[in-house]
Amino acid sequence: MRDQETDGDLPREVAWLCREGESPIRAWREHLGVTPEELARRLDISPAAVAQFEARSARPRAATLKKIGAVLGISWELLRRDR
Repeated sequence: MRDQETDGDLPREVAWLCREGESPIRAWREHLGVTPEELARRLDISPAAVAQFEARSARPRAATLKKIGAVLGISWELLRRDR
């Protein structure tokens, strides 16, 4: 039986935010309770760079997604828009 808190293989909150057009990076960051400033600090980048990665039109490279995934403790593939 599927967990009540998931939508397929994603947490329900993440799936919903992605369906609403938010980036998977933002959806996961919010789900995990990480602020943009905290993510920027962990990645050693500016909060403005985080905002660029989270923009609806952004398409970060795989190398960037791998770094973000490692910092968030999730598979980088979960951060891909085309999954």
